[in-house]
Amino acid sequence: MTDRSLHRADPTADAYYYKQAHQQISQQVQEAGLESDADEYFELQPIEKKLCAYSLGLGLILLAVFILVFEIF
Repeated sequence: MTDRSLHRADPTADAYYYKQAHQQISQQVQEAGLESDADEYFELQPIEKKLCAYSLGLGLILLAVFILVFEIF
């Protein structure tokens, strides 16, 4: 598998973070970048969507279990 096949062509959140955190830029460039970044949107990856769904489901199930356990005892 080549290294090129591992990366998508569109920017990712990791690339965005690296650009914001690791480059020394002037205040004018920073402000212009913030204005253009306000319009950017990163789609959640499928694994992130699954993680959100599992976390929400587990939280609701545990909430119901704890309510039942502490109501009964």
